[in-house]
Amino acid sequence: MSTKVLLRILVPLLFLFMLATVIIALIQDDVDWGWWWAVPIGGGFVIAIIGFRLLVQRAAEEAERLDRELDAQDK
Repeated sequence: MSTKVLLRILVPLLFLFMLATVIIALIQDDVDWGWWWAVPIGGGFVIAIIGFRLLVQRAAEEAERLDRELDAQDK
């Protein structure tokens, strides 16, 4: 996976997280939510970070594998 693809994944996830946080913060009194709304959103954000880290790791491993293959072809 290239950097552009990873950024196309990360930017919308961050945008949705920030948007959801603002929306919930604005309406939490209307829906009788307390502080606990931050727990599932925070958990989702942590899962998104872990998922993004796995994507970056797989992309790096794929790039290294491709580099080794190209080096082996040149010999």
